[in-house]
Amino acid sequence: MAADGSSMSQLSSSTSTLSPSKLCSKTCKKASQLFLTRRLQESLAAIESIITVSQTHDDQYANGDNSVPPIATAQATVRIKVWVLYITILNAIIELGPEEGKAMFGHKEWKAISTKVRDGEIWETVVQMGYKGLEGSVDADVVYNLGTLLLNHSPSQKLNQQRLETYLSSYGQPNLDIEEHLENSSSEKSPVLQNGGTDTPRDLAARVRIIELFTLHVLPRNEEWDYASEFINMSEVLDEERKESFLQTLDELKEEKQQGELRAAALQREKDAELERQIHEAERQRAEEAATAERDEKGHDRSHSEVDYGIEKTNPNGSIRGKKADRSSGSKSSSRTAFSPPASKNARKSDKPVSRPGQARALANVLRNILRYISNTVAGNPLAFARTLLFLLGILVAFSRQGVRDRFRRITSAGWQKIKGTVGMGVKVSYI
Repeated sequence: MAADGSSMSQLSSSTSTLSPSKLCSKTCKKASQLFLTRRLQESLAAIESIITVSQTHDDQYANGDNSVPPIATAQATVRIKVWVLYITILNAIIELGPEEGKAMFGHKEWKAISTKVRDGEIWETVVQMGYKGLEGSVDADVVYNLGTLLLNHSPSQKLNQQRLETYLSSYGQPNLDIEEHLENSSSEKSPVLQNGGTDTPRDLAARVRIIELFTLHVLPRNEEWDYASEFINMSEVLDEERKESFLQTLDELKEEKQQGELRAAALQREKDAELERQIHEAERQRAEEAATAERDEKGHDRSHSEVDYGIEKTNPNGSIRGKKADRSSGSKSSSRTAFSPPASKNARKSDKPVSRPGQARALANVLRNILRYISNTVAGNPLAFARTLLFLLGILVAFSRQGVRDRFRRITSAGWQKIKGTVGMGVKVSYI
């Protein structure tokens, strides 16, 4: 940066005797070369040296003072080149983005430049520094570039609309300040204060471009469709062919915007419908899951009730009925004989095989007693506990085989048959 400062001081000292137009032209050329090599910071510093008020006596140019910047008294062609280049540099700086811009200029400087453009301060800077506050004296090319810059980077187009309205309303009006005319009667300064009008084809073309920017871009962004149509119809600069073309383009833009809004609304409705469908689907799935869980819970409760009360319902030799049978047998034992019909009926009932739930219940009782005995035996002995687990695993593995289960079932059935035979013999003996 020290080298940059020395180069700028050398440039300032070497051009201290140049006229404002030559100084601005030479500086603009140097800034343009720096801009083309993407040295934006140096390019901006070079261009700002001729569009801001001088602070030291050494920076004074020939036949000038430090009350106005050199650009304010330069020729029109040079002035337009300088301002257009300045606006282009600012546009490139903003398009760097926050990360790259802060890396090149620093956080505060890049933010200040961005704010200056987005808030529209750049327009006031150009009017005050380059045209002594005369809005209508701003060159048409400069106005067009300023409007385009704000259109691309300003979040609101209200200020852009206001500035363009002020310019279009004051453009071409004569300056009645006689003292100012006398002070700026030289050839160098007179172009600055003239209000060009549309005397030349170039002026007319620039004016048409500004009207196009105003009516077809800025006003539609502010939803001023009727105002734009009325402005086109009332314009004295536009001929009938251009008016018709502008109005047709304006109608197409309005129709395209409406279609875009309709498409956006349709897309939003589709999104809402899809979201509602997903909500209904989620609710349906939750209801199905709740119903399934409720059915499973009821089935679980039903299975528990069947296990608890199934033996009493199916076992003919249950405790309740057994007690009743004992009472009836005790009261009528003296009158019965060994071959009486009731005895034969009881014998036939006892010959019936025990139901499968009764077998399962008996097996469960055996296993529970075994587990209780094992837990009491191996309490406080981890080794015995491990052996117990291995024993249980061995039992489970053995019962997982079909052959073992069939063999156990045969053994159990044979045992039950022997028990039933013994009970039957006991009953017969008791009756005898």
